[in-house]
Amino acid sequence: MRQIKWWQVVLVLVLVGAGGALAFVLIRFGDEPQATPVPTGAPSRSTGPVASPQPSTGTGTGLRLDFDGGLDRSGAGLTLTKKAQQGGELTFVAHDAGLAVRFPESCHEAAEDSCPRAILEVADSTGFNPGLRPLHWGAALLMAPGETSKGANVVQKGYSMQGTQFKLQVDGYEGKPSCVISGPVEGQNRIFVAVAAKGVADGGWHRVECARAGAKLTVLVDGVASGEAELPADLAIDNEAPVRIGGKGAATNNDQFHGMIDDVFIDIR
Repeated sequence: MRQIKWWQVVLVLVLVGAGGALAFVLIRFGDEPQATPVPTGAPSRSTGPVASPQPSTGTGTGLRLDFDGGLDRSGAGLTLTKKAQQGGELTFVAHDAGLAVRFPESCHEAAEDSCPRAILEVADSTGFNPGLRPLHWGAALLMAPGETSKGANVVQKGYSMQGTQFKLQVDGYEGKPSCVISGPVEGQNRIFVAVAAKGVADGGWHRVECARAGAKLTVLVDGVASGEAELPADLAIDNEAPVRIGGKGAATNNDQFHGMIDDVFIDIR
């Protein structure tokens, strides 16, 4: 395990709601190097091997979200909130020994602005800018074949057309997960995407992860590398946007995720 000299910061927010409590943990590790690199950041209740970028020896930051007790909009310090429009609702379903979040069902309305939309947002996300440090993020997710769309965002921070971004999404109607890093390169924003070889919209749970280390971006499905892309090693990710789960916002064309999400994590080394 990682050799930790001391905890610099541990924030545990227990958000008490109708269903119970949501564990929200921000962890800052000490700066003592680890002797043997080991995988970190995988959702705790998923099975199968874990792959991660090589850890660095500097200060690391970790975000963990499980929804085993529901959620509330209250809390101190870092706050998890629900953003919704057009009656979008988040519900809870059994997953392993706990709960997962179900996002709004697919909408086939002629006018997209009438479709229910709902996401989760980590309001204070300034601590989750990786810069150039190795970055590992992902979630466990379940999508049925009929829940795919032109784009379904799972976890993201920032926007692709301006500033910088890292994102995990499910691409297109084939339901292929992909990892995205974007930012300015030679004066223009460029988008770098690692797309998985096959889809995950089969009605079963899958652990989907993204790993960025230097000039390499990798997407992993159930612990196995499934696609990669190259990007500039000097492209630093730094923005003021919140971490968002289930979509890029609650407005129209929000790339709404349809299906279930659990065990969201971000590791920055």
